[in-house]
Amino acid sequence: MKKTKTKNKFQIIGAVLILTGALSIFPENDTWLHTTLQITFVIGCIIFLLDGRYSKKLNKLTTALVVLMSMSFPVNLAAQDYSQQVNAFKKSFDQKDMTIIQPFLSDSLNFSSLPAQNTLPVLKNILTNLPKLNSLEILSAEKGKAIVKYDFEQLGVSESEILFNSDHKIVKVGFIETLIQQQLEQQRKMQSSVQEPKPDKIAFDYSKTSVEFPSKDGLIISADLYETDPDKPIILLCHQAGYNKYEYADIAPRLNEMVYNTLAIDQRSGGTFANKSNETHNRAIEGGIKNIDFTDAIQDIESSIDFLTKKYKQKVILWGSSYSSSLVLHIAEKNKNVKAVISFSPGDYFGDEMTSLAVVLPKVNTPFLVTSSKTEAKELKNVLQDVRQNDLQRQFIPQSTGFHGSRAVWIDQEGAEEYWATISSFLTKVE
Repeated sequence: MKKTKTKNKFQIIGAVLILTGALSIFPENDTWLHTTLQITFVIGCIIFLLDGRYSKKLNKLTTALVVLMSMSFPVNLAAQDYSQQVNAFKKSFDQKDMTIIQPFLSDSLNFSSLPAQNTLPVLKNILTNLPKLNSLEILSAEKGKAIVKYDFEQLGVSESEILFNSDHKIVKVGFIETLIQQQLEQQRKMQSSVQEPKPDKIAFDYSKTSVEFPSKDGLIISADLYETDPDKPIILLCHQAGYNKYEYADIAPRLNEMVYNTLAIDQRSGGTFANKSNETHNRAIEGGIKNIDFTDAIQDIESSIDFLTKKYKQKVILWGSSYSSSLVLHIAEKNKNVKAVISFSPGDYFGDEMTSLAVVLPKVNTPFLVTSSKTEAKELKNVLQDVRQNDLQRQFIPQSTGFHGSRAVWIDQEGAEEYWATISSFLTKVE
């Protein structure tokens, strides 16, 4: 008799928990109260069903509640499904259309450091002006958060989080937050940064000659040759996006002073910088070459290596800036006429067009020095994780904040001398 009473007591407790847990039908989904009530319901079912001899009516009520709960019980312990929101985000990038993602945005969405009224205009500007988004996929998801991977042309691959509220609307986009912070930091740095080379401040004599030679497809490449001694090593200088050979107007003479010959080229992927035209780019446009991409400059760099190898009868040291700093590392993997590489701010800028540098760099046998601004250094370190660094293959991280690309070593640029000290040491070891 005592045993039966004990069982009945557990069944009563189970029934109470079931009835309490059934209230989870009413609270808003994904709240702590909703989840707690659901757990209460499940525990109640387990306790109650341990003995089937209890009231048939209560059993029927339990069965009905189980069915009802199974229809309303979301899988809180499993990954959340935010695919609809992320797919809409991808379509907005593809079609450059804010209206696609707007229904999935929370009214509380805002970007730190910017007024709330700027949220939608800033988002529209980013959706419209960023390079093509090759892919956007969810890597993992949990309640209120999805980790996604972006693959942009020219910007490469990155991962960040998207946060959601209880209505599954977007309240934060980590990728855009990062872009805005980088832009604000860049603006801050630009206020104190040297904006262009200062060749007029060169205090010694140097020789500069304009030269031209054909690329692999016949397009004529324009370049400036800074020659000090034909028997000394030669460095090929490749500019960053939107720039031209003038990026090296005060760098090339300094390398001359270190007894290196240099050739600064205009790549077809570039533009006007410091009121100086990119002659190779202009010639390409006039010749009907359309949709010029970063990777189209590979043939210009390789043709420049051929030109210098033939002229000086020696291997060439490559120096790249931003996108070209990645191209010269790719070229160094296979081109036997590359003696060494100096790479300023490399990254996976080319999407699926080219293999990731993390795969390429361990295969590069030639000496290389890679560097960047301090903020870029962490990501670059990840790219080099499979490289056993030494004096001839290494990363340099500046003590100063540094700058993106070769502008880091312009005359009067803050922190330039620590870069130069490292470059000088590296070149000495290469010889």
